[in-house]
Amino acid sequence: MDVKGRGSNNKNNLMSSDEDDMDLRRGPWTVDEDLTLMNYIATHGEGRWNTLANSAGLKRTGKSCRLRWLNYLRPDVRRGNITLEEQLLILELHTRWGNRWSKIAQYLPGRTDNEIKNYWRTRVQKLAKQLKCDVNSKQFKDTMRYLWMPRLVERIQAAAAATTTTTHNTTMTYFMNLSSSQPHMTAKFQLQQL
Repeated sequence: MDVKGRGSNNKNNLMSSDEDDMDLRRGPWTVDEDLTLMNYIATHGEGRWNTLANSAGLKRTGKSCRLRWLNYLRPDVRRGNITLEEQLLILELHTRWGNRWSKIAQYLPGRTDNEIKNYWRTRVQKLAKQLKCDVNSKQFKDTMRYLWMPRLVERIQAAAAATTTTTHNTTMTYFMNLSSSQPHMTAKFQLQQL
């Protein structure tokens, strides 16, 4: 093997790699691509993402397929806003582990590390910027610990109390309506309340 021969092979490999890159799709995924990826994974399972991308006929990189699956298409991915309870948990776990988003995501079923990181950067870092302090400063950590987190706890408790009151009121209204339409039920309902 001479060095010259290997160099020319590497050059050819680089060119074919560049040509492959030109064929790759970039940008938003289409519905057809999503369906192709979901069907392929349903049949063959996850893993070996570079092979999967080629075998499934997707003109995407393996990394792009992996991220699309893990962050959007996986059946157990939760949609919607991060709840108050999840916000509190993210803040608590971040004080323990810092920016270890994957580790934090393990404690929030259905939430991806990317989603948690985005929450941190859009909400928490934005607050730090408004307060004109560094997100890692003692001042900001104290603000989080002694102001923001207790407020979240209060909001969680208030929401739970409102839900309990609403459920109780709905149940009472149901039984009152039932008893007025069926007089024999009034006695049973009154006995149950005693």
